[in-house]
Amino acid sequence: MDWGWILFKTLVFPGVTFLLLVIFATFYLERKLVADMHGRTGPYYVGPYGILQTVADIFKILQKEVIIHRDADKVLFLIVPAVAFLMVALVAAFIPYSETLWIVSTPYDLVISLALLTSLPAIFLFAGWVSRSKYPFIGGIRVINQLISGEIPLWLAGLSVALWYGTFNYIEIVEKFDLIGFLVNLVGFAIFLVAILIVADRPPFDIHEAEQEIVYGFLTEYTGVGYLLLAGAKFLEVFVLAAMTVTLFLGGFKGPFLPGWMWFLIKVFAVYYLAFAIRASTPRIRLDQLIKFTWSVLVPLALLNIVLILLIKGF
Repeated sequence: MDWGWILFKTLVFPGVTFLLLVIFATFYLERKLVADMHGRTGPYYVGPYGILQTVADIFKILQKEVIIHRDADKVLFLIVPAVAFLMVALVAAFIPYSETLWIVSTPYDLVISLALLTSLPAIFLFAGWVSRSKYPFIGGIRVINQLISGEIPLWLAGLSVALWYGTFNYIEIVEKFDLIGFLVNLVGFAIFLVAILIVADRPPFDIHEAEQEIVYGFLTEYTGVGYLLLAGAKFLEVFVLAAMTVTLFLGGFKGPFLPGWMWFLIKVFAVYYLAFAIRASTPRIRLDQLIKFTWSVLVPLALLNIVLILLIKGF
């Protein structure tokens, strides 16, 4: 066992250092691309093309005083952000960036990843509850309602891929990926794309943090390091869900000429661009509209997709 290589993967790429860079990159790309789509400049002054604006913003947040509501559960208030960040980082550990660049690989990668993501709504609700403030608590309740509705089609669409390829292991799914598999899972791909926008609270489904209604949802009372960890967890979740989409439906690190990790990041950027384009062009919908849409459209469609895959495999 090469401990040096294991240490490199854990601490550098695709480990801790890479994940921190992912948070920086996601925040910067969203601001810059959405600004460009709106005809605005976006980050510009700090560093070339404003690339260091995110670094400046993070240092500014780190200098903020950590203020805790007088009625809040102080210990849990401080612990919850770290737990949320850790949970998302654990999901990232299962993603394969190439044939050799992965941290953890098990026969049940997909199931474990989805299970960890499913636990996040409870943590975000807890973040709102321990704040002992009405806006964070309302935001936490919205998170539960929204993500339960979004995670069921997410699970069903993800499991349809596992049914087709006969495995839950990410590397095996990528290795078995082909054009037929892509076409068969095209409906599941569309369902998964919509579901990740719901689960990641991306527009038009950013309901739990509707600033016109509830200030900033479960994040309202957090400042300084606590806010940074929770916001970082949300940005890292965007990357993790985009990476899962690429791994399950777009062949992951497969591609000609270029190294596998480069193909992987190119595909992730394509999913990013689509998500940011949707954010720039669609208004936020109401919670009741979201619940009606998921239960009357997405869930039945996801179940029908599984039935069709089973029928195709039977023939």
